[in-house]
Amino acid sequence: NYVTSKEFAEIIGVSQSTISRALNNSSQISVERREFIQKKAEEYGFVLNSQARSLKTNRTGTVGILFPKHFIGMSSNLGLAHLYDLVQAELSKYDYDVMVVYDGEKQNGLSTFERMIKIGKVDGFIIFRMESSKKDLELIKKYKVPCVYLLHAEKAGSYGSCLSDCEYSGYLIGKLFGQYKEYKSFYINVKTSAESKTRLAGFRRGLKERGVVMDKDAVWQSELSVKSAYECVINNQETIKSRKCAILAFNDTVALGVLNACRDLGLKVPEDVQISGVGGLPIIAEIAPDLTTVNVFHERIASMGCEMLRSAIVHGVQEPIHTVIRPELVLRGTTLR
Repeated sequence: NYVTSKEFAEIIGVSQSTISRALNNSSQISVERREFIQKKAEEYGFVLNSQARSLKTNRTGTVGILFPKHFIGMSSNLGLAHLYDLVQAELSKYDYDVMVVYDGEKQNGLSTFERMIKIGKVDGFIIFRMESSKKDLELIKKYKVPCVYLLHAEKAGSYGSCLSDCEYSGYLIGKLFGQYKEYKSFYINVKTSAESKTRLAGFRRGLKERGVVMDKDAVWQSELSVKSAYECVINNQETIKSRKCAILAFNDTVALGVLNACRDLGLKVPEDVQISGVGGLPIIAEIAPDLTTVNVFHERIASMGCEMLRSAIVHGVQEPIHTVIRPELVLRGTTLR
């Protein structure tokens, strides 16, 4: 009987993802830990039995997670980090190892994504992006790789997807802020994210239903980080100090930067400035004041998406399922009630 990755992880006291990285010589873990795990794998026959299982079932027991092109790192992309943790936990229930795939990794002229598909390195992919290239989509189709898109579905096409209604999340905040005519509404946009434009359209729609039209100068630009959002507000402090404002940040990470800047400028939240993010990260409920947000139900997305992928791997690629989950507004201390 082979030793599963879950069993092996419990035996040596590390996570399944760490084992996967070590046995694939990933630079994400130290040389010492990599050598320790590889030595233990030999000792327990983990590599041998894993290979035997692959030959027997024609499966690797590994799922690839393809991160978006704008991904910076777990410390900056808090929303993606949270979703990744949820997906990894779900996949571990099915005894799948996880292999993370980023852009820009080349070997023998091939991207990591292309190489993994061509050599059959994974059984399927969870995709955290919507900007997949035409070449990537052709590869998926040619090799019939099971794929499920989470968060975005613009290019999912014939592949499964489970995501939140991005436009509706902006709409909810637009309806909320549109009630307060004495507050001028602003949106902090993140150009590198394909969903930011869609969320802005929803925000405009919600405001319009309340009889409010956004000014052309009411969209500010930021990168996807707390620091960049902080600097964005500081750079626009004359505007934000001149009158009451209501700010929708692209997501909860950006909203944290906005809140920090408003505090340093001596502005009262929510009396002077109302702030909302999007995402529903657990951390934003623990700060003071706690942040208003739109819960996009990452837990449900992760659970349903992983189940879709597992079904496609076990039963073969079938008719795609596209599931859209409607988000909900969560009112907290950074907005009026």
